[in-house]
Amino acid sequence: MPDIQQTPKRVVMLVPGKGGTGKSLFTRLLYYAIRQAGVNAIGFDSDSENPEFGSYHKAKKHNVYCVDLLTKLGSIKVMETLEKKQPDVAVIDMPAASSQQTRNRLETLNLLDLSEDKLLPYRFTLVCVLDTGLPAVRSFHQAMEDYGDRADYVAVENRFWVDEEEQGSGFEIWESSESHQLFQSLNGIGISMPTLDRLTFKYLHPETNFFEADKIASIGHRLITQSFLRRGVAQLNYAAAYFGLPAEQKSEAQSAVSATGAAQ
Repeated sequence: MPDIQQTPKRVVMLVPGKGGTGKSLFTRLLYYAIRQAGVNAIGFDSDSENPEFGSYHKAKKHNVYCVDLLTKLGSIKVMETLEKKQPDVAVIDMPAASSQQTRNRLETLNLLDLSEDKLLPYRFTLVCVLDTGLPAVRSFHQAMEDYGDRADYVAVENRFWVDEEEQGSGFEIWESSESHQLFQSLNGIGISMPTLDRLTFKYLHPETNFFEADKIASIGHRLITQSFLRRGVAQLNYAAAYFGLPAEQKSEAQSAVSATGAAQ
């Protein structure tokens, strides 16, 4: 693994595997946490058919660009924006079921080796949001096999899919897989995403972003959203270095998780 201190700039890309795992919700949570931490960050929504990440952040101050990275012109536009804006972190939400296209685009532009570029010294972090099934694991495995130590990896267990009354973690398929062994050999970091109540999720859709959580009219939905953000940010800080979050926040967040146990 490279010296993180020598490659501080990050491109955090959501692995475009199975749809419906909670990928866009996690992207919104991550982007909120990074920006709230004071990090100079921009976002890209590469889903041309359903740009959910972009639709929640229409205000210019949020800097989320709807650009299709899967096209030649789109990928060049992303690179030009990085070069012009010089953010410390760029978050990219890729469309589901586009794994092969994404791999082709990354290789064509040699994006996984940007950390060696003097003008765009970005190290990639690939994030996979997992449900309890096998398809998402397979997509993540393919990415890790293709990229190896050219990138860093974060696995996010989405607690929405887990029946808390059943024994076990709920992610036994992932934990017992060869993919998990490969993940560990590549110094991957595993975290959880807490559940956001279904009714609150529907209430927020499609206009309210997390930056405006304190303005939610319903006190019940407001408190639920704030709890989700607090617990979610605490989990993100376990992988602070891979997300470009300030390292000094990590111990504070770990204490919060330990004290509440809410993420589990």
